[in-house]
Amino acid sequence: MPPSASSSPVTTGNEDCPCIDAVQALSSLEKRSCQTYSGESGILLTPELASCVPLYYGSNFCLQHDLLFSPVCQDLDETKTYCLRRWCYVDLDSCKTNSSDRIYRSDYFGSSSGLIFEDSGGIDLYYSYTTCNSTGADWEKYKKEQLPADKVLGAVSLVSLATNVMPFGFKRGPTGDILNSTSPEYKNDSVPYEGVYIDYINELIGISNGDILMINYTHKSNAASVMNPTSTGTATVQDVADGLVNLAVGPYWITGERLKMTAFTVPLIYDKTVLVIPKPGSKISLIDQTAKVLQPFKPGLWALVVLIILLSALLSVWFSDEEKLMRSSGKTLRSPRTNKRRVRVYAKLALNSILQKGMFFFGASVEQEEGASLSNKLLMFGFGFFILIAVSAYVANLAAFLTRPVTSYVGTMQGVVDAGLAVCAHPALKMELELKWPSARFVFSDSDKEFYGVLHNYDAGNCAAMAIGREDTTTDGDLLEMFCERNLVYTDSLVLENPIGFPINPQLVSGFSYWILEGEKYHGISVQNSKRQYLPHVSCDVEFVGQEEDLGEYAQISPVNMILPIMTFLVCALTAIVLHIFRKKKVRRASTEALRSFPRAVKSRLPSCRVEEIPKDGAPTVQVSKRCSFMAPNNEFIPVSYEEQVESLILDADEA
Repeated sequence: MPPSASSSPVTTGNEDCPCIDAVQALSSLEKRSCQTYSGESGILLTPELASCVPLYYGSNFCLQHDLLFSPVCQDLDETKTYCLRRWCYVDLDSCKTNSSDRIYRSDYFGSSSGLIFEDSGGIDLYYSYTTCNSTGADWEKYKKEQLPADKVLGAVSLVSLATNVMPFGFKRGPTGDILNSTSPEYKNDSVPYEGVYIDYINELIGISNGDILMINYTHKSNAASVMNPTSTGTATVQDVADGLVNLAVGPYWITGERLKMTAFTVPLIYDKTVLVIPKPGSKISLIDQTAKVLQPFKPGLWALVVLIILLSALLSVWFSDEEKLMRSSGKTLRSPRTNKRRVRVYAKLALNSILQKGMFFFGASVEQEEGASLSNKLLMFGFGFFILIAVSAYVANLAAFLTRPVTSYVGTMQGVVDAGLAVCAHPALKMELELKWPSARFVFSDSDKEFYGVLHNYDAGNCAAMAIGREDTTTDGDLLEMFCERNLVYTDSLVLENPIGFPINPQLVSGFSYWILEGEKYHGISVQNSKRQYLPHVSCDVEFVGQEEDLGEYAQISPVNMILPIMTFLVCALTAIVLHIFRKKKVRRASTEALRSFPRAVKSRLPSCRVEEIPKDGAPTVQVSKRCSFMAPNNEFIPVSYEEQVESLILDADEA
């Protein structure tokens, strides 16, 4: 049994989480075997020879294993208080299931050590302080304060791909010219990279205190481009997934498709894909300006206004005293020959009434006819209330629309979808875009020209707008100049927001992400800061700032907003129709009884009628007609229906 460093009783841990014997497991790591200073067989905890400990290090008993066996703890100081703590290796499953003791995974063995040792042995060891009635707080504090540069990544040198998008990553030729990514000089790895992300990585290396020793850059493989012909970014991720490089440096979208291939660091930035459209201009045509007059109301409400005017006019003709209409029109309402109602006469009366009710509406008033029936008065009451509300709402809304600038453009993604317009987009975002906008018509580039391929599709007339990522394009001077030539502008309509990170070997992702967060939080290192010196000068303004409009100020009035006056009119109209029908039936039913009680002077006004046979269009059959007329005050015989004259006499008698 190994010696004890104190007089405290030696234990084997708590009953539910006992210490285990790890000698056999450590003995299997032959490539890490060593001899301790005392000549015992041991194992290296780290690549340094000074880290050799006996094979029974951490096994069987709760001891001060670090104080007894670790060379690091032979020179104690105030930072190494963890050396005095008791601990031992334990069984993971037993402790998780049966006890509440805290357990840790050893950083020295298993997959955690894969970046340090070529042979990790495929074993994982777990240890606990609390099973020995001790604490691991001192060890955690020591790791955090003393070992960030030594244990996060382990002083690694990495091989990386670099983006070939200006100004994020590029190479210069002997004359200082920017090299084309297809040129032989570009594929010469001895030619250094420059750019936004290269500067950013250099700053991270500077603060890592040797944890990241260096990064050697190379170019992507031809095979990756063949496998992913529509996106150089996805092709780069392919090389990382295939293990050709440790990571790729550049603005790479973190998408579902790419996460299936390899891991990514924490997001460096969030790229906003926005709508790019032709720059709108004001329209001053006569048609556009005159159309403003109709804009306060929605088309559906205008149609309803016309319908109410027509309904009011036709009901007014029906409700009016036919005798007065006959006198005012100067014509008989029935044919002298057939005693049928004249269509032309009634059509003229209807037209006059429609024009009258239209003038009532436009004049915002109602003129009540003298002696009008109760039905007509009730109808005009509902019509007048509708006019009051409708005209007031129209006038209140009109001024805003008359002074509103007239432009013709669709500046939002939702507007593009509603209009059924096609949108050119990057193929790497196909899955995300179609998921967020399932009803949109996207056109994806089939080339590896990135956003230049998207612009090519737009030039070919395949779409009316583009979905462009700002992060990749707002620093690309050549692309922005192409926007200027085509009078294209960025809108603030967000199509998609995607995180950007580095595709990286899964074993490196945690450590590299640590330095990304450390750099931003404590040193002000970020991609945005690195971009500032690369911002291009552009000959035009590619940002479209649409006029800020108060949507409430330009809200059109719909039938829903007019529900009260519409319902009031309908109730009045229906009530008037019922009253008029009831009145007509009452008059017809009472006509016979009323005639018996009429004075002789009144009866003398009854029409004289005769029955005669009239040939019908020269046919052998005949039509029997009851033709009636009465003597007017001017001794003129006027044809009239018997029922109409009787109804008139009854009304006159009622009034008398």
